[in-house]
Amino acid sequence: MSLLLVLTLCGCGGRGNSDLLEARLRQQEDSIFALQRDLKESHQALETARHQTEAMQKQIAKASNGTLLPEQTKALYQVTGVKVNSLLTGGVDLDNKQGDELWTTVITPHDADGETVKLPADMELELVDLSQTGANRRVGIWNFDSEEVRSHWYSGFAGSGFRFELPWQRQPSSEDLTLVVRMKSQDGRVFNTQSPLKISQIDQPQRPKVVQASRERLTPVEPARISFEAAPEMTIEENENPFQPLPAEAAPQEEENDSPFRVIKE
Repeated sequence: MSLLLVLTLCGCGGRGNSDLLEARLRQQEDSIFALQRDLKESHQALETARHQTEAMQKQIAKASNGTLLPEQTKALYQVTGVKVNSLLTGGVDLDNKQGDELWTTVITPHDADGETVKLPADMELELVDLSQTGANRRVGIWNFDSEEVRSHWYSGFAGSGFRFELPWQRQPSSEDLTLVVRMKSQDGRVFNTQSPLKISQIDQPQRPKVVQASRERLTPVEPARISFEAAPEMTIEENENPFQPLPAEAAPQEEENDSPFRVIKE
């Protein structure tokens, strides 16, 4: 009797475990079906987004009038900023003499991770001298459209980006300048940055220094005085003959003792 009771209890326990196990299996199957349905919907949404992206890229490339290729539209959305390569920015000396005749820089668009993105865009480069005021502060300003920027691409050991080598618009009066960069992408976004730029000035001919004497050292000089005195009048007798012989009294008499020779009178 006790053995029968034990077998009955074991059978009831086994059916309960199998029912619980079947319920868990049905629950897992429902979860798998739901995940498969979500995955299918995600694939359909991804495919739709891909087609929309391709259509948008073609529209942007068409709107750019050929300055932006369809494959470059992907890079358009990657750009988050622009930077100046300080190692490749400075003055350029052409004649091995004192002073730089040109200046150069490399501008690099980058993504959120700081990686270089090759994206041509409209650029404005401005050089300013912060030591000056007013109109003298601007040394020069250069503007390039995206097509011109594309031809300036540079890649080297020290970095890559859009390289510019430009002459002075106005000879700078200081060796420490500031480069201001403004980049406008095809979708209308504007990115700004600035960087110091060190150059070497061209020697200017030195003008002779004019030494101004102090007023204390200057002593007034009296002007020369010129006197105009009346000359004594000369009277000339009318009947006076300039050739008339002198009277005997006025004739010079020879003194006896003046001559060393004796005169014998007859």
